[in-house]
Amino acid sequence: MITRIAWRNLWRNRRRTQLTMGAMIFACAMLVFSLGYYDGMLWNLINNATAKESGHICIAKDGYLAAPAIDDNIDETFKKTILEQHIPEITGVCQRLNVFALLSCGKDNKSRTQPAQIMGVDFKAELGASHLAEEITTGNFLSGEPGEILLGRGLARRINANIGSEVVFFSNAADGSIAAEILFVKGIFNSGDNLKDSSLAIANIGQMQSLMALDGKIHSLRIFLNNPMIAQQFTQKLADPAKKISATPWHDMFPQIADLLRVWKGMQLFTTAVYYAALALITLNTVSMAFFERRHEFAVMQAIGLTRIKLATMILAESLFMATISGIIGTTIGSTLNLILYYHPLDLSRWIENISWGGTTLQASMFCVPSASSMLLPLITMILLGFLVAAIPTFRLYRLKPVEALREA
Repeated sequence: MITRIAWRNLWRNRRRTQLTMGAMIFACAMLVFSLGYYDGMLWNLINNATAKESGHICIAKDGYLAAPAIDDNIDETFKKTILEQHIPEITGVCQRLNVFALLSCGKDNKSRTQPAQIMGVDFKAELGASHLAEEITTGNFLSGEPGEILLGRGLARRINANIGSEVVFFSNAADGSIAAEILFVKGIFNSGDNLKDSSLAIANIGQMQSLMALDGKIHSLRIFLNNPMIAQQFTQKLADPAKKISATPWHDMFPQIADLLRVWKGMQLFTTAVYYAALALITLNTVSMAFFERRHEFAVMQAIGLTRIKLATMILAESLFMATISGIIGTTIGSTLNLILYYHPLDLSRWIENISWGGTTLQASMFCVPSASSMLLPLITMILLGFLVAAIPTFRLYRLKPVEALREA
């Protein structure tokens, strides 16, 4: 009976209830959407930093990442050792060889030379694990044919190279000999990071090993995981201290992003508090007005024998009805928006440029990531808000004196 009366009381003043619930639904939907959008920004940063070149875990000689040297290499058979562990969270293992060389394009007075970093990769492994091939804007990705090279967009512009252009490779090999070769531009890529695109080229790892006198050697293994958030859990399993081989998670390779991720956990609670602090004032005003309008009614109900506990239960039920229904509807709307933008992100590159930050690139797009926390946190907080808002009218109810309330009426 109490719950039926509470439900009917909500709709005694239909317009006020609808306006209040509308504000609660809007706040909950916007909060779910905002949390999903901010999660999407973080995922964009992490994926752009790790899914193409760095990987989620880097396995290399101790100290290689801090001070790369051509002699700090490991045996490429170490990849087999990792695969033999049969870790289901690993989606791919890619070999990398990094060398520095001079790249020259053109003849006679039109020749242009530029220092560059050449990254040797196994094209088959990259196609299966990383997203390197997705960066190609002109031409095609590596196919394993001799003499192929991919140039960053800025690097290609600096040496005036196009698809099919001959590029002269010149460097010092690991054994002290001169490494020189003529390569052909197979494709041009754009990572979104202008600084990187102006100095990076990609070639087949086998040819780079042969040119640099590093047969059977690589500089690093890049591990790709299902979930980048668990990278730190596998560093000890993948490292080999006896051979001075360390495993570095992306958190250490991109400390600014890792710090931002830790800060965001607290920001979720802060954002929720800001949204619901304003909403609590609106809802509290509605419940308080309803209480003052019904002082005479409460006095009569107490006079005929209805206890304060039952009346308090009725007030609490009214508040929870509004909060729960509004929370469910708002969460549904916000989650639907997040799902739509997860599968169909909006491209904003026509109006906003990509932003390079912390060693990665934030793409100009509206991309949301739905998660349990972004859905449950607003809903649970909304229900708790229902309890909180009902507390003050309930306190006033216990101080209400039926005789005085009837006399005032």
